Amino acid sequence: MVGISDKVKQELDNIISIATNYSDGTVNESLFRDVLQSLKKDPDTIRSSEEYLRQKGVYVVSDRMEIEETDENLNFTDFYEIKPYDPSKIDISPKNLALTNLLSRIENDEIDLMPDFQRKSGLWSQIQKSQLIESLILRIPLPAFYFDGTDNDRWIIIDGLQRLTALKEFFVDKTLSLTGMEFLRDLNNVDYDCMPGVYIRRMQETQVVCYIINPGAPVNLKYNIFKRINTGGLELESQEIRHALFQGFSTTYLKELADSKAFLQATGYSIPRDRMLDREFVLRFIAFFEFGVHTYTGSIDEYLNKAMEYINKNYENDKNYAKEVEDKFIIVLNGCSKIFGKFAFRRMPDQVRRRSISKALFETWTSLLAKLSDDQMRLLIERKDILCAKYMPMFTGDEEFYKSIGSGKVAAVKKQFEKIERLIKEVLAIDS
Repeated sequence: MVGISDKVKQELDNIISIATNYSDGTVNESLFRDVLQSLKKDPDTIRSSEEYLRQKGVYVVSDRMEIEETDENLNFTDFYEIKPYDPSKIDISPKNLALTNLLSRIENDEIDLMPDFQRKSGLWSQIQKSQLIESLILRIPLPAFYFDGTDNDRWIIIDGLQRLTALKEFFVDKTLSLTGMEFLRDLNNVDYDCMPGVYIRRMQETQVVCYIINPGAPVNLKYNIFKRINTGGLELESQEIRHALFQGFSTTYLKELADSKAFLQATGYSIPRDRMLDREFVLRFIAFFEFGVHTYTGSIDEYLNKAMEYINKNYENDKNYAKEVEDKFIIVLNGCSKIFGKFAFRRMPDQVRRRSISKALFETWTSLLAKLSDDQMRLLIERKDILCAKYMPMFTGDEEFYKSIGSGKVAAVKKQFEKIERLIKEVLAIDS
């Protein structure tokens, strides 16, 4: 086994502490990568680090093992509860642009390349980027680009992010040296400054097809266009799309709450952060806290889109209120940690084996507890043993409740809220 430096060992001991105190002896691969990101190019040290953890009884597990997803596809009945789109508002214009015009927009920061997208590394290799440049020189047409053009001074890229990034690195940043060329092998190791002028002009004059979503399209329509059109090497997650569409106070606010120590500890450091899933959890709390379960109509996407708009409009204009919600969220998370420990937001028919963290249980418990007064919250913590004793049998003896947790249907979501709210009230009402 390759030796491990004291610095690396210190980081690994921190991981062991997290796995022991807030988990069940496991840590997510995303947390392991985040903590040891400097080791990405040293596979021997990474293997030794994993072996060191195993010797201490700690195991690195797949991210998705830790998240219990909810079936949120609309059924036939739910579909009619959502107002259909007006086809006349689907306004997408095709434009042929010279590549130099697209590069000018990139150079002048008039295209949002979404730098906050924490995508997994290695999406496009140096060879893939180089062969894109080779295609331009060979006059091979590029696939179309798609943009949200609501703000004409700053287009948002919908499809083509990896291609635009490669173009930026070669033409604008001038940091890409070509490698792995298939036909023009003489150009290997050549960068922009060394490229023959005839090839530079040929590429700059290349016509590229761009489809622009024009201003006026409803937000939920743009969201669905995003989901339908995006065909990149790594399909965008729902929260990544919302992050692109709702730039503003909401994007920074959700990140701050997701990065809080209270959130990380209450969720056992088990929610992957590289695809913004942690921010979706926070957004689910805000949506149900602000709008209430009675307004939920069966489309979680539209519900969460509405919450992003609400944060940008109302929290931005009332920073004191935004701080109040943040403080309430932290209190609730700390309360859940005290009540449920490492089993918070998970199915818990017992307190032996820790299950996957549940989106449904997270949004339900956090939004309901946030409605309690400070005295009620303290009382619930004092009566945590009574609460857990009443709560755990619901997973084995109440089939209706158990099944509702895995469904995004209106009736199921309202049922889980109803039953947990009733439980909270019962425990608070017990005579001391």
